[in-house]
Amino acid sequence: MRILITGGRGFIGGRTALYLRDKYPDSDITITTTKSEDLPRWCTEVNAIKNMSLSDEQSIARSVSGIDAIVHLAALNEIVSMRDPVSAMRINAEGTYRLLRAAAEHGVRDFIYFSTIHVYGENLERPLITEETPIRPYHPYAVTHAAAEGFVEQFRRYNAMNTAIFRLSNAYGAPADRGVNRWSLVFNDLCHQAVTSGTLTLKSSGRQYRDFISINDVARAVGHFIYELEGGWGDGLFNLGGECPMTILEAAERVARVYKETYGREISGIKVGEPSVSEAFLIPTNYSIEKIKKTGFQPEGGMDEEIRRCLRLCEGFLGEAT
Repeated sequence: MRILITGGRGFIGGRTALYLRDKYPDSDITITTTKSEDLPRWCTEVNAIKNMSLSDEQSIARSVSGIDAIVHLAALNEIVSMRDPVSAMRINAEGTYRLLRAAAEHGVRDFIYFSTIHVYGENLERPLITEETPIRPYHPYAVTHAAAEGFVEQFRRYNAMNTAIFRLSNAYGAPADRGVNRWSLVFNDLCHQAVTSGTLTLKSSGRQYRDFISINDVARAVGHFIYELEGGWGDGLFNLGGECPMTILEAAERVARVYKETYGREISGIKVGEPSVSEAFLIPTNYSIEKIKKTGFQPEGGMDEEIRRCLRLCEGFLGEAT
């Protein structure tokens, strides 16, 4: 199976590439990147690396040629999307359309698109979220992903492409290398703080709930669809979460416990921020994944091991200048 992972140098992409390489050794994996600097050693363990920009149709065509399945992760993140919504629409939405069009032209069989739980917007405050819950995105990151979802559905209906949309909740775990710039994510930030300062400071009251899924389970879902289901993807829309609702404060306490077990010393304290009038999600939400579970996928979790792995990775920051 010839698989292209866009954004394969990123947080989800790197671990997905490594998982597929190990679990399915016959995989022919190509990752795309927009970075020209020296790449980490693990990148040499995939079959190919291609420089691709979602705004450059020629680079897209070169990347999808000869590919059987695409895992589309490349997108501007939530921070950049808020700062520059126009660029986010151009890359996240229009770029997805360009990729789909090239995929159809080159006969790509399977297309997995990673959307976000945040397309549900205000409706995330409901006690139960299923794929039938209406979407109400308001953050530019979510708005652009919702638009991209529409293009994916277009190509499923009119181009007979086998597509899946994963509305991903909050992934946690160690990235493939320290150079992956996603240390603002909840667990990544907490692990970084624990190792480099021995304290944990939250940017909020910590009372907000999130649904968390291990990065390994995210990669497992990709492998499950491409290799186990063999095209039986139904209508192609799936919530992808870990059935693990917890508050940010509980996440901090979990990191503190694993830190103590790993290094034999206590975190000196967990400092919480002031409550904000804009804080939401103060009750646990059931982010239902019953639909994807009916395909045979079941999350395994492994939170403590992922935290431990992330802590070990963060040790490399100790020798760097602050």
